[in-house]
Amino acid sequence: MTIKIDFDPKVFDEHAEVCKVLANPKRLMILYLLSGGDKSVSEIAQAIGVPIANASQHLAKLRNRGLVKTKKIGQTVVYSISDDRIPRACDLIRATLLDRLRSQAKLLKCIEELEPMESRQTTKK
Repeated sequence: MTIKIDFDPKVFDEHAEVCKVLANPKRLMILYLLSGGDKSVSEIAQAIGVPIANASQHLAKLRNRGLVKTKKIGQTVVYSISDDRIPRACDLIRATLLDRLRSQAKLLKCIEELEPMESRQTTKK
């Protein structure tokens, strides 16, 4: 029996492209920073510890995928998150990571609490 799903593969292509943009720690840091409010490229660069040119490249990728937007205030261009759902999506992913790490921590604790096998061996006479 063959199951056919009725969808346009282009939807998943676009989804994958957005995920590719998010698959960069500096870009995730930028989104986290912008979740606290609008920032200029120089503020972003300083906060994430990269040169302004590098921050601009990351911001361009985020902007091209519609994740951030810009507005001009005087001579300064400021960036903001384009959709309130983006921080929630990142928070959900981080929550699943946290759950996985907690589970691993519990397993690690169990392993650490095991008595060494060497000390359990009885001496043969």
